Amino acid sequence: MINPKDILVLTTSATDGLKIKKYLKPVSSHIVAGTNLFSDFLGGLTDVFGGRSNSYQKQLSSLYNEAIEKIKQSAHEIGANCVIGLSIDMDEISGKGKSMFMLTAVGTAVIIEKDNPSNLSTTQDKLENVGVERINNLRQRKDIIEKTKNKDLTYYNDEIWNFITLNQVDEVFPYILKNYANEIESFQSSFDLNHIFNKSFLSYLDSLEENKKIALIYNSIETETSNRIAVYLSKIIKELNLLDFEKNMNLLKNSDFKKQKIGLKIATYDKPFYSKNDIESLNQTKSFITTNFLERGSFSTKKQLLSSKEKEVWNCECGNNSNEIGEYCGSCNNDIFGFKEIEMKPTEIVKYIEQKIELINEYIE
Repeated sequence: MINPKDILVLTTSATDGLKIKKYLKPVSSHIVAGTNLFSDFLGGLTDVFGGRSNSYQKQLSSLYNEAIEKIKQSAHEIGANCVIGLSIDMDEISGKGKSMFMLTAVGTAVIIEKDNPSNLSTTQDKLENVGVERINNLRQRKDIIEKTKNKDLTYYNDEIWNFITLNQVDEVFPYILKNYANEIESFQSSFDLNHIFNKSFLSYLDSLEENKKIALIYNSIETETSNRIAVYLSKIIKELNLLDFEKNMNLLKNSDFKKQKIGLKIATYDKPFYSKNDIESLNQTKSFITTNFLERGSFSTKKQLLSSKEKEVWNCECGNNSNEIGEYCGSCNNDIFGFKEIEMKPTEIVKYIEQKIELINEYIE
């Protein structure tokens, strides 16, 4: 299925060389920005030449790009692969002495035939001419990548975060994890969306192409030696609705039980939308969990105090023996399946998946 980033967006109502198979419905996106977003720039601009400001223009371009990305996501959610007749307007909303800008993008979501993909140009196409702005952009990109690798840019300021987000600089992803490792490991169980690093990192990841960010995050969870960082990345999967059944199955099959636990948790997360194929994948996930997440401890018996009778107990993999049946280990606080009391158990996850399948079936023919 096409990714949101690959959806074609046209300002015209006609699609030259492309055949529209089906008109779906109008789609829209709205971006609201406070006037301080612009006044902060205007208060201390040093790059105004000929009545123009590069900083101001870049901020406007960022808002327009964000509106287009959101309308792509809206079209993607209803199965479209193209948006035609795109129109973007900016209005000022005022009240009680305050004002804000609202950017509205409107278009029609359609499905086009993709028999002739050569009609669609990509960013990898060679150009006959290239502008100086694109050259400078590429120079800055390479400079940021190189400095990040060498730890010359251990922490990013707002300008760098904005650049790698707008330009989808996926090459710096593993180095961000390394440079910010201490900060990430210090985060508690909850995911604080107001934390400055979380906000910047989420925006950066969300700007990447769908397949790219899924590959980066899941592969990093598999190879990450710090369990706290791996768990943190799994929370990003939840926030961005990046459930991928194939990638998550690799985690469920991992030889490291901690990775398997992360895979179990991810199995309860969501995709932006579901299809018939996803029902099959959900059933496969459910079947795998039911079959493979069995007791990790062993059963045995021991004699009761002051009695010749024996009672059944279980021996924990941590080495603590003679635990009461149904109780948690007195040493590691795990149950016989290897889970702590606060953790979601495989049986609970299976029930959750079953409920999700039922809900999806109510909508899908």
